[in-house]
Amino acid sequence: MPQRRGKASWTYSSSGSGRTTKLCVTRIYLKNYCVLGKQSGDSITIGPMTAVDCRAQRVPAAYNQVMHISGVYRAPAGANAGNCREGTYDRRQYWAWLVNDDEVLLCTTVFRNS
Repeated sequence: MPQRRGKASWTYSSSGSGRTTKLCVTRIYLKNYCVLGKQSGDSITIGPMTAVDCRAQRVPAAYNQVMHISGVYRAPAGANAGNCREGTYDRRQYWAWLVNDDEVLLCTTVFRNS
């Protein structure tokens, strides 16, 4: 299974038996949880298999943002960050990704510890 957003696999080969075991996992995203992100300018990439305390004061060196999951939706056709808005007057900036074989729209904002 190739590495994709929201999916991963690990392989273990036993030196004793010579058998190989492969574990395949699909990430379950939950609203109000947080993942790690790396921001460069206006672009953010996430660590799709990460999880972090939303109020973390420090993050691993590979990341520089804590991303708050604001919503997890069945992805409509042509889904983008505009689909994350929670109403006409919602002016928050969202970053969105299609995950789990492009079936799920993952909506995030930069977590503000307030």
